[in-house]
Amino acid sequence: MNIIIEQDLNKWIKLGEEVSNQLSVPLQHAAMVLRGALSMGRKVLSCGNGGSAGDAQHIASELVNRFETERMALPAISLVPDSSVVTAIANDYGYEVLFSRQVEALGQSGDILLAFSTSGNSINVMRAIEAAHHRNLRVIAFTGKDGGKIAKMLGKQDVEIRVPSNETARIQEMHLFSIHSLCKYIDLHFTEQQFQKPEKIQFDHASLATLTAGLMPIVFTNGVFDILHRGHVHILQQAKKLGAYLVVGINSDASVRRLGKGSDRPINSENDRAALIAALECVDFVTIFNEDTPAQLISTIKPDVLVKGGDYQLDQIAGADFVKQNGGIVTTIAFEHDRSTTQLITRIRNS
Repeated sequence: MNIIIEQDLNKWIKLGEEVSNQLSVPLQHAAMVLRGALSMGRKVLSCGNGGSAGDAQHIASELVNRFETERMALPAISLVPDSSVVTAIANDYGYEVLFSRQVEALGQSGDILLAFSTSGNSINVMRAIEAAHHRNLRVIAFTGKDGGKIAKMLGKQDVEIRVPSNETARIQEMHLFSIHSLCKYIDLHFTEQQFQKPEKIQFDHASLATLTAGLMPIVFTNGVFDILHRGHVHILQQAKKLGAYLVVGINSDASVRRLGKGSDRPINSENDRAALIAALECVDFVTIFNEDTPAQLISTIKPDVLVKGGDYQLDQIAGADFVKQNGGIVTTIAFEHDRSTTQLITRIRNS
């Protein structure tokens, strides 16, 4: 018996030494992803089978409660333990959709899915990842061996924590280590004394870039928004659907005057315009730029999606080349409501 225990301990120590460098970067990345989503009020979903089901429950319980340090409660749900839900889905639709069905019901844009599979080939976990991607959730996958099929499913917004071992026990042990490392980091970040949800209006562009660094996909759009109308709201709501987080850039008062809209524009000050846009539920961050175009701001925050209204040609959109060169998407949204700030101002003045 002692020999078996010593052999397992030696295997664990050897594996820990071998993978410490390999796991360091993805663990740091995963920690930033979790921190970013939880800071923005998003939640964590977790899933896995067998021993991995235990891991999924473990990390959810540590997030909801706390790990080692007193801190605020955080929203996390394990998709494993509810026997009524499990048997209902498995009976009606099959075990393959056990987790994906719950992701479809509970997952919202910007949430995180923690997917555990030591082989990387668990079909119901793979289906959950597909559902997560469809709903704009980011995935942190805990795998082993060569990563399996799951490794090939992950996008640039996702993180894989892969243990390069063929022994299930060793993989699970390193997954547990990873769970504890992430929970310790989250504890320290979310202590009651130091954590405050970031303000929607961010005046400093560098600070905004820091806040959004761990968030994906980021959608950016910009405008004057002098008198907020239905057309503006429609564009912003549709823009949000293209990603998980929407950042809106607003022309400063000086910038508006240089656009040639008239010496009496803007009607509303930059701070008032920013406050109105920030009040919209679909908007996550608002910032003000003083340049003629938001190109410099775009290069600072590096959005994944750049959006403008349907009256723009793609090659006319400021910052489009930068976004495309960085692998992002540039698109336009068609107008559905014939509204114009200039026309509204003219009607008011002529009434």
